[in-house]
Amino acid sequence: MAALIDKINELKTHFETGHLIGIDIGLCSIKIILLSETKKNKYRIEKFKIIPLSEAAIIEDDVQKPDEIINAIYEAIKELKISKKITCLGMNGPNTVTKRLHVPGGGKEEVEDSIMWESEQYIPFGSDDAEIHFSIINENIDDDVIDVIVGAGRVDILEKYADYIKDSGLTAKIIDLNVFALNNVFELIMGERLEEISQEGAILVDFGAQYTTIIVYKRGGPILTKEIALGGVLLTEEIQRTMGVSYEEAEDLKIHGDDNGNLPEEILGLLESHNDKLFFELKKVINFYISAGSNEKVEHCFVTGGSARLPGIHDALKDLLDAEIEVLNPFDVFEIKGEHDEQELEELANCGLIALGLGMRKI
Repeated sequence: MAALIDKINELKTHFETGHLIGIDIGLCSIKIILLSETKKNKYRIEKFKIIPLSEAAIIEDDVQKPDEIINAIYEAIKELKISKKITCLGMNGPNTVTKRLHVPGGGKEEVEDSIMWESEQYIPFGSDDAEIHFSIINENIDDDVIDVIVGAGRVDILEKYADYIKDSGLTAKIIDLNVFALNNVFELIMGERLEEISQEGAILVDFGAQYTTIIVYKRGGPILTKEIALGGVLLTEEIQRTMGVSYEEAEDLKIHGDDNGNLPEEILGLLESHNDKLFFELKKVINFYISAGSNEKVEHCFVTGGSARLPGIHDALKDLLDAEIEVLNPFDVFEIKGEHDEQELEELANCGLIALGLGMRKI
């Protein structure tokens, strides 16, 4: 009987439509969001939850505690009383790749063949093991050139994460890349400013727990994306070792400081060293953008992510880019249903943009 019920429930998901549940499985937490669209390009956050993960639940993109992740998603969906079963799951890291390409115009099949052929050389894990999709940004009829953004992911890794979603009682209808989800939220937040920003250029930096993600946005979309394997969790681990405290205490010290709200001298030294390493890598990305043929200075810089709150980040970024730094605020464009704790809302504003971008997807 139970097997029959499972089959019926699985069949029901094939007929579900509307917004998908956005699920962002990060190194330190899982973000779950359900949106509704109140009118065109206007969204309301109906339900959300950020579930902390234990230390070493995920190590270097390898899930060490799958049961914890599966149970966390299952319990969150149950607590939020979400009846919907269809999700959009985000992926990032070395098992994914994005690339903006220009290919010759032509018939639909010719263009698709050109895109696939060009894409193959940029997939480090091999095109035979990859799921590849693309989106056309612009078609220049005069020059007979197609401007396209390509995303790819390793099939076995995508399937593994889809199985985690299935084991939690849900179905991954779409697996998106985090950089695209972030890009979609960025475009929504910019609103009427987007056309100007698209012409002048912008750098978007997401200071995450595991990765620092950079998007150079110009001419209607991301022209360069890069994930640097340096995130806030590395600083937390350094504080943990140096101060002889637990991981949770180290995280609290990093964000809130001591009882007086000040960072101890030992932590300030670790923070300075962390920022030096991070901005050395950021500078390499910027230099690559310039050496790749763009002499155009980007005029804008936007930041998000939990580690964007660390002292010195904004000033160092401003010095590096010679541009004013703006913090992306999702509540400029997203309404939220119900009353929520101020700390929850702050966490959502800083760490929830990718989940929001995933939740914007619908079928």
